[in-house]
Amino acid sequence: MIYAPNSTVDKQLVKHSRDLVRKAIALLRKSDHLVTEHRLRDERGEAQTMPPRHDERKSGQDR
Repeated sequence: MIYAPNSTVDKQLVKHSRDLVRKAIALLRKSDHLVTEHRLRDERGEAQTMPPRHDERKSGQDR
């Protein structure tokens, strides 16, 4: 946190910081649909580039 020796200035800084945090959270909430689409795209890309995984149950039954 930012501290100013002058209590009036300090209060203004705290108020301004809180306002910025509120605005940032509001932007994040509004952008959730964008983030979700990017996350899905990235997961699909990773699934295509990763080698297939071996199923542990199948390998245990083959023994």
